[in-house]
Amino acid sequence: MTKPKSSIYSKAYHCPDGRDIHYAAARLRRDPNSPTSILDVDDDPDHAPSKIIGACWIFFYPMGSNRRILDAVISRYAPQFECDKDVLFLCVNRPGKGGTSSSSGVAAKQHEKTAPDERQHIWTTCDDIVTILDHYGIRKASLLYMCAGSTFAYSFANLHPDYTTGYIIGIASWILRSDPSSSIICNNTENGDSQCDDIKTPQMHSLTHRMAMHGFFGPKWMVSSLAGGIVGSMSVIFSSVPPAWVGKGFKKELSDDERLMFDELYPDGVGFVEMMKWMHDDGCDDEISVFVNGYDNTCSICNDANRGNKKEGDAKDVAVCLSTQQDLGLIYKNTVPAQRQVLLWHGESDKMIAMQGAGYLASMLPNATLTRVSRGTHQGTMFFFPDDAMEALNRISRDVSV
Repeated sequence: MTKPKSSIYSKAYHCPDGRDIHYAAARLRRDPNSPTSILDVDDDPDHAPSKIIGACWIFFYPMGSNRRILDAVISRYAPQFECDKDVLFLCVNRPGKGGTSSSSGVAAKQHEKTAPDERQHIWTTCDDIVTILDHYGIRKASLLYMCAGSTFAYSFANLHPDYTTGYIIGIASWILRSDPSSSIICNNTENGDSQCDDIKTPQMHSLTHRMAMHGFFGPKWMVSSLAGGIVGSMSVIFSSVPPAWVGKGFKKELSDDERLMFDELYPDGVGFVEMMKWMHDDGCDDEISVFVNGYDNTCSICNDANRGNKKEGDAKDVAVCLSTQQDLGLIYKNTVPAQRQVLLWHGESDKMIAMQGAGYLASMLPNATLTRVSRGTHQGTMFFFPDDAMEALNRISRDVSV
């Protein structure tokens, strides 16, 4: 298969403690007389990036994905980009993904050394992002996420509020369930109501997810390990199955309107499979990440150790999704600092997270606005990225600075 033309730049940073952080970067610049230019953030050695970048977005990808999905976001957004200053997008591979070192055994800065693996995974992810922002001299960034990227985005807003602009855009949010009785004491008010009633989640997850969360398929560690192994093998699966089958299977999850848009883009399914295989090959193909801080930028990250590391990263992502707000110490209403704006888009036909779940999240976060995507499915809302979400990207990028 032919590698799709990429609109992102693959980077890596070698930390003093020996960890490697792999990430994607794309700097957008508008030219009124030509299409939007997508530039390398490091291609102007005479200027510090913080001097030429007007706004920065951190993109948090869905579970099972990695930094390469930023390519799809940029490809969709670039034709509608309207900003009179350069805007940088960064997407950092989470620990154990695409060359980024595992979080196992890492005591994330300023955090508990004995915390559960899921919290360490989140904390290390957030600290890695700060490392990259510091490298470029960027003081503040806005946050953009899809699906399970939500937990990492809200955790970043909680752990590093000084690095955020106060703007968050969320597409097809994965929402952690709340189980107050599992880890905190709920006192009753004078009228008998529990103080925890207002953070209880509605029944919003699909039946399969609910069964996994409640241990029907086994303990969380086992389900996470098995699911992580499957996700980590997706590249092989995509190479083994006829493209038409893959496209047909994906389209089953879409609405009629979304299927029409999909067929316009990928009439035979081949281009879609090429894109998906390239995305899942991150860390296991011959594409090199360029180290930005003087480390050996010729080393390949395609090796047996990294393949195992990749599955570990996927497994921890799954474990995060199966956790409760209490497990992760992320109570939306109480721990996420008030933002200037939280803009949420959610498909009315989302079968993974029901619409009432999106309404719950919006009600927990101050200054949140929920937009219903008519006939939008979970996959389709992410894949086709709503036009008004791109308008919000433009507006916020014009209004903020790094």
